[in-house]
Amino acid sequence: MDKNYHNTNFPPSTDPHLFAMLAVTVGFASVGDYNANEQNSIGNWLILVGQYILTHAAQQQLIEARLENNNLNINSQKHKNGQGGPFTDNEQGRSNQTQREEVDFLLNAVQKIQKELENLKNQ
Repeated sequence: MDKNYHNTNFPPSTDPHLFAMLAVTVGFASVGDYNANEQNSIGNWLILVGQYILTHAAQQQLIEARLENNNLNINSQKHKNGQGGPFTDNEQGRSNQTQREEVDFLLNAVQKIQKELENLKNQ
């Protein structure tokens, strides 16, 4: 998505306590006259929306970290041996070209999936 496309003021820079209380208020107001099954359905739908947003953001963070070459695994044996970190002189990390190939592979796979979904939708 183009960075100029979205509004950089959303979500607003609201006090975290107020932001959480707004969620409580919306949740309380959303219950309305719905029975337990309806509330469960609406709640699960909202959770799914949130999970999609979180999954999308996590994958975007991973790709950006790999492109910026700052994706560290502090649990790796290499890191535990004092290698492979941002503060070592002997880091032998993968080249940006190798990472670019991986990103291109993933983007190509996503395009294939999108085409397949379009084909299924048009059937």
